[in-house]
Amino acid sequence: MKIADIIACIEDFAPKSYQESYDNTGLIIGNAKNECTGILICLDSIESVIDEAIAKKMNLVVAHHPIIFSGMKQIIGKNYIERIIIKAIKNDIAIYAAHTNLDNMQY
Repeated sequence: MKIADIIACIEDFAPKSYQESYDNTGLIIGNAKNECTGILICLDSIESVIDEAIAKKMNLVVAHHPIIFSGMKQIIGKNYIERIIIKAIKNDIAIYAAHTNLDNMQY
């Protein structure tokens, strides 16, 4: 199954159109065309989550909070966000966030 297929399932349940204007919902890092080797679900994409995904050979992290909220001018590893981005890209791990689109769901 492709990462895009998983994203489609998430977005069928919690459409991106439900996100707040300030949010960054969706695929943040990675290639949706890749085959999914496993999914790790978390609240925040912290370094230990990416390390766990690497150790378990999972290439999709689905987080509630987006790792990137606003524009970045450089990615040089000076803070944890940049280190996570670099590590995810180096290890071909996609990071998807379902934040306010999920919060705004009516059950």
